[in-house]
Amino acid sequence: MSDVPRKGEPTPDEIRQDLARTRRELSDTAEALAHKANVPARAREKASEVRAAAKEKAVVVKEVAAATAEEAKHIAEDVAGQTQETARKAMDGLPPELVRRLREFAEAIRERPVPFVVGAVIAVIVLRRVVRGRRS
Repeated sequence: MSDVPRKGEPTPDEIRQDLARTRRELSDTAEALAHKANVPARAREKASEVRAAAKEKAVVVKEVAAATAEEAKHIAEDVAGQTQETARKAMDGLPPELVRRLREFAEAIRERPVPFVVGAVIAVIVLRRVVRGRRS
């Protein structure tokens, strides 16, 4: 046998290069299969991705909630101011007994404002949606 290849046959160097390329491809394929077969590692990766996405969404939700709360606070303050002015004007012509009872009611609101503010905010939100719905 001679080391001189016949015409059309690969040289020993070409065969070595082909073997090396095939080994690299086989190694890459084996790594890919090992990764696919490693379910716990893939589950950890997916869990990490889900945690990161949840954290991002939590930040967005927190920002939206803060902005909404600030807007609701301003609306409640505006409504409270308008209500006080309207109440003063309306009380001028009312009987004294009714005025006394209304003042007691106002005092109850001052003592426990949260339920009344929540109700006012809900009423404002509902009214805004109704008004927006009519515009559409």
